Amino acid sequence: MAADPPRRRLDAPILRQLVKYGIVGASNTALTFAIYTVCVEIGVLYLFALIIGYLAGGLNSYMFHRHWTFRARHLSHASSGSRFAVVQGFAIAANLLLLYVLVHHLHVDKIAGQALLSVPVVGITFFINRKWTFGRHAGEPLASQPGIR
Repeated sequence: MAADPPRRRLDAPILRQLVKYGIVGASNTALTFAIYTVCVEIGVLYLFALIIGYLAGGLNSYMFHRHWTFRARHLSHASSGSRFAVVQGFAIAANLLLLYVLVHHLHVDKIAGQALLSVPVVGITFFINRKWTFGRHAGEPLASQPGIR
């Protein structure tokens, strides 16, 4: 029996990836936010606290996205890792700038401001990571371990 059109749409690879990205993003966001909050509470400057949180969350995110969300184990770490670092770098920079504006110009609480920014940053980086970081590119070096999938 053929699947009805609505069900086929739900099985679309991009939707599955988006759900997986959301799950990893939620765990990454929770980890980043927890580290950020602890650092702020113990007196670390909030902008530095965000960088520390992003670094920890970024490592978590890269591994899960490479192996589970996008199944890009065929790509070398040099290629996908470098691209992921670039995307994360831009995400951190945008987040820092927006957080600074929220805190210093709009007088939003540091913790609440970061909570507000988490969702849009994750949403934007999904499409960049899907297409550029973990997408297939001509001439791309493959991982040194053949047959990994």
